[in-house]
Amino acid sequence: MPFGDKVNFRDERGRFRKAKQFEKNEFWQLDGTLFKGLANFEFKTGDGVAEAMKKFADKLVTYARNNAPWEDRTGDARAGLVADVVADDKEMTLTLKHTVDYGVWLEIRWGGRYAIIIPTVEQLGPEIYNEMRGMCGEIIYYVD
Repeated sequence: MPFGDKVNFRDERGRFRKAKQFEKNEFWQLDGTLFKGLANFEFKTGDGVAEAMKKFADKLVTYARNNAPWEDRTGDARAGLVADVVADDKEMTLTLKHTVDYGVWLEIRWGGRYAIIIPTVEQLGPEIYNEMRGMCGEIIYYVD
């Protein structure tokens, strides 16, 4: 195909063609930067989101420990506030939780008077949402 001819990016059903469906020629190379960048997009995005989530997990724990409304007797409940980031192929989950067995009672007993999990999520949740939204809006990838 000579330079300037229209390249049909969609197949006969109107869906985008897969990279292997394009023919190689001097103007359209499958091993070019665009294809490498697209192939690496998902991995680089996932790595960036995972890094941001891990930093945010630390921020959640710090906030929860500093603002827990109960008075410490042993310090175990405050020290037992932890956050985990778990990722698989499709999703990433950030969990803030108690590791002491009576943590559930701090959250629900006495009308939530000593709760810290939900107040922490309500306070900092919009921040992580905005950070993720900003990351997705400013993605620029360069192929090494």
